[in-house]
Amino acid sequence: MKVLMLRPSYEPEISGGNHLAIDLIEDLIKENHEVELVVPSPTRVNKDILNKYKSLKYEEKYRGKLKIHRISVSVGENNIFLRAIRMLLISLKMFWKTLTIKNVSIIMSHSMPPFIGPLSVLTSKFKKIPLVYWEQDILSESLISTGVATKGIKKSALFSLARLIERISSNGSNHIITISEKFKKRQLKIGKKESECDVVYNWIDVNNFKPVSRKENHLFNEFKLNPKNFYITYCGNLGLPQNVEILIDAAKKLEKYKDIKFLILGNGVRKQKIKEYILNSKVSNVELYPLVPLEEAAYAYSIGDVGIVLGRKGTSNNGFPSKTWSIMAAGQAIVSCFDMDSELSEFVNSGNCGIALPPDNPQLLAEAIEKLYHNRDLTSQYQLNSREFVTNNFSREPATSNIIKILQRNMIRNG
Repeated sequence: MKVLMLRPSYEPEISGGNHLAIDLIEDLIKENHEVELVVPSPTRVNKDILNKYKSLKYEEKYRGKLKIHRISVSVGENNIFLRAIRMLLISLKMFWKTLTIKNVSIIMSHSMPPFIGPLSVLTSKFKKIPLVYWEQDILSESLISTGVATKGIKKSALFSLARLIERISSNGSNHIITISEKFKKRQLKIGKKESECDVVYNWIDVNNFKPVSRKENHLFNEFKLNPKNFYITYCGNLGLPQNVEILIDAAKKLEKYKDIKFLILGNGVRKQKIKEYILNSKVSNVELYPLVPLEEAAYAYSIGDVGIVLGRKGTSNNGFPSKTWSIMAAGQAIVSCFDMDSELSEFVNSGNCGIALPPDNPQLLAEAIEKLYHNRDLTSQYQLNSREFVTNNFSREPATSNIIKILQRNMIRNG
């Protein structure tokens, strides 16, 4: 089986979802399959890597079993309009590239960038091969939860366009892989059959992603951290859905505890805004660092006694923070500020991995952190439970095996 895979990012891009692609591709190749990957050129990297990939548009890995086609455009991301133009141009160029790739068995597309779903449907029709759509995000709900489409004509037009993109992507796909039961219910509601839709939760490779002791964690030296402090970490995207400001507000409320320190390791469109918010808040116990490369992720997550997951009200309708599994795999206690009716909150509670809170409430967040600070035995138990829960329920091999079986099943069914 040769899979034509379209994704929003791949290594060396510093992006939270890259480990999913790397794991899946490696496991496909282990089973003697091949992958033609079409992906945007990396942009969230250092200058040396950025310059390298300006000219590197094609590369092969795993002895030619993986062929990577890099797509680039010259449009920046300074505002939402330019970001939309950039995503459209990238999607069109990715689509054009897919038409030139020969002898593929099946297409696996992604919900980002947004326009790639409908364009993958066209590729599927032209090539007369099945399409499996990996729904990691729901664009229409994201427009609402991020405040991009808030009212009036703007909301109506953008929301309608997003829903059209989603319907075309769904109806034109032979099979949908969603990342939560909430996503699957939505697919069934808009007309997808039960046999055409599977839930495969995002995962973490617990054999490679392990807790790192403070003595062995080189980031303590690099960041000049005192190993005796009680650390709260947020690692991930700095965008509108995350509402990182509430973590800074909670930190402000806990300044009286001189050994509680907050570390934010992230990149994203709101990084400068977050930096300014920290300065304007005059908070003394928060430090902001760039998101570390994938190979350093276990070290970054292992800094914290407590790992934080954030999402504005309604965010569970358009995504599931896969950083949750990284927090748990690193053996951190978890505090989530997320929709209480979400599967994430359910997992935190059922696994007894930490404290699940409703979103957008810095006071409750501060109180939860204070509770864990004063009760170290409880924090330690949450840490042990987190590692055990993710190992038993969200490890790599069962998830990638399930996806590969779905691909094979659809290829045979439509062969």
